[in-house]
Amino acid sequence: MTRREAALVLGISPSAPASKVKEAHKRIMIANHPDRGGSPYLAAKINEAKDKLESTRHD
Repeated sequence: MTRREAALVLGISPSAPASKVKEAHKRIMIANHPDRGGSPYLAAKINEAKDKLESTRHD
């Protein structure tokens, strides 16, 4: 997954600050968490997107 793809998954800009990444991840996971009837696959992709954006941060 590229930074661009990760940003698209979370619905934010690829250059969004860490606070926006965290906020977007939380918002999307609330709606898609497997314990609340969401898809385990989607939850994994959402987490992968957050990890990608956090691991390639250039701040």
